[in-house]
Amino acid sequence: MIQTPPRHLLEPLNARQRLGLLLIDEIPDRVTVYPLISAHAAVAAGMAVKEYCTAGRAMARAQIEALRLYRHDAVSVFSDVAMVAEALGSRLYFPEHDLPVLRQPALDDSAAWPDLRLPDLGALPGRWEVYVEAVAECQREVGDVTPVLAFIPAPFTTAALLRGPEDFLADTLLDPASCHGLLGLSLKAGIQLADRCIEAGGIPMLVDPLASGSVISARTFTEFAGPYLRAFTDYLHRYDFDVFLHICGRTENILNEIRATGCDLLSCDDVPLSACRDRIGGGVRLIGNLRPADLLDDAPETVERKVEEILAQGKDNPRGFILSTGCEVPLGTPRENIAAFVKAGRRGGLYWGKP
Repeated sequence: MIQTPPRHLLEPLNARQRLGLLLIDEIPDRVTVYPLISAHAAVAAGMAVKEYCTAGRAMARAQIEALRLYRHDAVSVFSDVAMVAEALGSRLYFPEHDLPVLRQPALDDSAAWPDLRLPDLGALPGRWEVYVEAVAECQREVGDVTPVLAFIPAPFTTAALLRGPEDFLADTLLDPASCHGLLGLSLKAGIQLADRCIEAGGIPMLVDPLASGSVISARTFTEFAGPYLRAFTDYLHRYDFDVFLHICGRTENILNEIRATGCDLLSCDDVPLSACRDRIGGGVRLIGNLRPADLLDDAPETVERKVEEILAQGKDNPRGFILSTGCEVPLGTPRENIAAFVKAGRRGGLYWGKP
């Protein structure tokens, strides 16, 4: 028997409608296809990465140009995870054609965290103005049909970039009380940035790369990262948002701990998607997870084949699925490979209708 599509799918969907159906547990016409295109958008738009990272209109222009070029299903307003730490005093170096790097953490002494001050609520410190302007511009230009995701650094990663990653990890053993104080401050600052991005029309995605199972143990995640992710998620749920969470690297050893944060959508990186589906797929919508290195280095036909393999693992996840890359699209990724990713996703991700 030929199955008839639901009434709400008799007309073509735009990307915002498609994601909206997923978030209310309805089956859309096809899988949302969402490669994590952040600073690669600068390359696609022919601008310097430094300009992308430091000018809001440039960031928005690059994201909209990448959207026009690749026809994916969401915009990623994002440059780097130091956005909050920088506003609280850490200093960065901005190469002309590469991503920012941490030059000087704000704290030389873990016990000095109370000296840090939250930004004035009436101000947009550091590059927050850049970020919020980019979210607002993308929302004005494409937000009626395309979701605009604003990536918000999570507390564990922000605290590590305020203290310096190696020193912060040592502090979790040597000075846990100061770690918790710094994490609480990082949570409050992250919430302030999230509030501003939401006001500008963005959908927050929490990003916590240094809380990865590739970096810390499940015990450390449970004690130091998880509770602050849970608090951030609870706060965003007050907006009635479904909370997106991205954690880089290996997460197979902390999947249950991640589920306990209360996130609604999990962006998976270097972990078998089938493991995520089998262990937590009944409670979390999964996002993932072509390896960025494969997108960078493989031939387009190989990219298409690997996308098909990912769809076979994730498309029928009980709570729904978004096709994505495991982490950010590398700066130098060939355009034809991203086009192949989107093409294969639109073709193979069908539930109903035509791509």
